[in-house]
Amino acid sequence: MRQLATIFKALGDDTRLEIVKMLIGKELCVCDIIAAFANKSQPAISHHLKILKHAGVLSDSRDGKWIFYSINSNSINAVLPFLKEAKKAETLKIRIHPCADNEE
Repeated sequence: MRQLATIFKALGDDTRLEIVKMLIGKELCVCDIIAAFANKSQPAISHHLKILKHAGVLSDSRDGKWIFYSINSNSINAVLPFLKEAKKAETLKIRIHPCADNEE
């Protein structure tokens, strides 16, 4: 559960969600990610990338002096079963009233 909480917390920011969206199906150089956010500073984007990487959402690799980011499929594999279970449970919604057992 801790891993899921870390991933969801990392994704709980508009800028970080935009970064992840940009990386769907591709690898991007950090310079391209920074360039896509003209209204944000380089240190701010680097901070967001660090949070996403620390949470396991992103992976990075070096090619000379360039750093490329991509989505870490392990984080997707961790989240999908949880979301599928939540979706399935929504269709089977049951009202549970534990306080009823304590009434006299």
